[in-house]
Amino acid sequence: METTSPFVFEATTATFETTVLARSHEVPVLVDFWAPWCGPCRTLTPILEKIVLAQDGKVLLAKVNTDEEQELARQHRIASIPAVKAFYQGRVVSEFVGARDGRFIDNFLKQLIPQAGSREVEEAASQLAMGMPKEAAAQLTQLLGTELSGELKTRAQLLLAEAKLLSGDALPSEITQLLAEVDPRSLLSDRAEELAAVNAFFEVADEEGGPAAAAGRLAENERDSTARFIVAAGAARRGDFAAALENLLTLVSRDRRFRDDAARKAMTALFGLLGANSDLSHEYRRRLQVVC
Repeated sequence: METTSPFVFEATTATFETTVLARSHEVPVLVDFWAPWCGPCRTLTPILEKIVLAQDGKVLLAKVNTDEEQELARQHRIASIPAVKAFYQGRVVSEFVGARDGRFIDNFLKQLIPQAGSREVEEAASQLAMGMPKEAAAQLTQLLGTELSGELKTRAQLLLAEAKLLSGDALPSEITQLLAEVDPRSLLSDRAEELAAVNAFFEVADEEGGPAAAAGRLAENERDSTARFIVAAGAARRGDFAAALENLLTLVSRDRRFRDDAARKAMTALFGLLGANSDLSHEYRRRLQVVC
């Protein structure tokens, strides 16, 4: 079983650290534990080689001859061969034992190879967590112009909706369109519903002349619940969440029945948008408990 490509190679105890563990921080590396006398091994290895070569570097295959590398086999607790372990980010993330057909190997690899765009989506999520919604929105907008599939596309859409809501650049119609494309069967559908609740609150800012007109009415009558609700929605839409929450809290304390407890529900929606680690969320959750 000779090496046929830079993507398929022999691994030994001496080279395992550099050829498998180190390289697994860049791409997944399959390790095929085999022996020359093993019939199932001689069936499986050519299938592995063919499928890995077709991936053109998206995954690598390291072959370990367990007769020659008994210590390496012991280290990885190989009790039966053929045994295949998949390494990623320096650790075993999946494995199987025994000869398998090409369909099984294809499906096995699909679970390992990072989808196109996954790194960019994670970067955008990190930007959001660091309070950089405009930067995240720019990256996600560009990314959604490319081909994404399945849950990754859904996650990118939801992150973009979240970034726009947080940045103060949200157009309710744009957010509605992003959320409408989320499959209700998706594992992320609950998050879509949470963001839809925030977006519905933002749309209140378009009522009765908007926040400026509402602010005038509120100056004349500070107990005008509708005006205060519109002012709060306008503040949230432009990214001033402290002002939004303060107005909503005032409304909860004075007029709990307004629009069927709409102010408290809006506060809950904003808590979800801001995240569990937000100082504003912590402060206003505490104050909300007092008035409720």
